[in-house]
Amino acid sequence: MKSYKAPAAILFLLSLFASVPIVSQVGINTTNPRTTLEVAGDAMISGTVEIGNYNALSDGEESTFLIQDSQDEIKSLDVSNPTGAALAYIQEYVITNPDLDWVLDFDTGVDANDFVLIAISSYYDLELNTSNSNGAEDNASLPYTATFIKGGTWHIIADYPMVANVDPSEIGTWTISTLIYSRDLSKQLGSIDIPMSNGTTGSASSPIIE
Repeated sequence: MKSYKAPAAILFLLSLFASVPIVSQVGINTTNPRTTLEVAGDAMISGTVEIGNYNALSDGEESTFLIQDSQDEIKSLDVSNPTGAALAYIQEYVITNPDLDWVLDFDTGVDANDFVLIAISSYYDLELNTSNSNGAEDNASLPYTATFIKGGTWHIIADYPMVANVDPSEIGTWTISTLIYSRDLSKQLGSIDIPMSNGTTGSASSPIIE
């Protein structure tokens, strides 16, 4: 029977592994890891990181997001905190004592370069009547509320066209709810010119999203 002599390098590795205890927790720069792997300090990963066990949120659970700032730092965003940063904001504007029911231009001061502002609901609290304008008696009126950009900020317009307060001396109030979110959360597709050729119908040559 032939005998085989293992190379010294293999014997050294076997003795090394035999002397290393098998542990369930590994710490880098710490002697007391609190989980399977704990890195005490900065870490840079140039390859792919795979994360498993994505557990769905249930009703009542708080949700937290991880975001990357302009300095490439990862930060936690807790949207359950009413005073902290959020992915979007709901702001209610209560505009009192406009000219009858007419708000021609209210400047919110919200930067249009960084945010999008949308009016999601509105109501006016006084009884209205058709105005003295020519032809007003032949028209119905629906509330008109919109947002627009002027001078780099978002503005609000609100009105019931062709009608006004029954009692012009009463002080009316518009309550307008808006949704404000960062432009970072949406893809800006730009403007599309639509020539109608003096017609009333039209269609896109191709959809912007398929």
